Amino acid sequence: MDLISIIVPVYNSAQYIGDCVASVLAQTYEHFELLLVDDGSQDNSAALCEAFCRGDLRVHLLCQEHRGVSAARNAGMRKAEGKYLFFLDSDDVIHPQLLETLYRQQESMRSAMATVG
Repeated sequence: MDLISIIVPVYNSAQYIGDCVASVLAQTYEHFELLLVDDGSQDNSAALCEAFCRGDLRVHLLCQEHRGVSAARNAGMRKAEGKYLFFLDSDDVIHPQLLETLYRQQESMRSAMATVG
């Protein structure tokens, strides 16, 4: 099984980040790393992310000064160790089988990108 790096830019997302992380941790495809990139949040987002890191070794926190969502994604890509990248917004949740579905599609089609409708 190949590692999937999930990159989540986090900026003042305390209200949503718990649901987002829970949806990732509930994935049926469990071989992933979750990179939470705190982009200089002014709320308690970073503290919540630190707690998620303590609860699951697959969760990692990167912190930077506020530079915007693109810079946060780029920081996540630099730290990513997975064969595949998956980008998720901090206020979104994903279906429990999404990573598994995308991984199977990617592996069977040998394409540059996988997506679902």
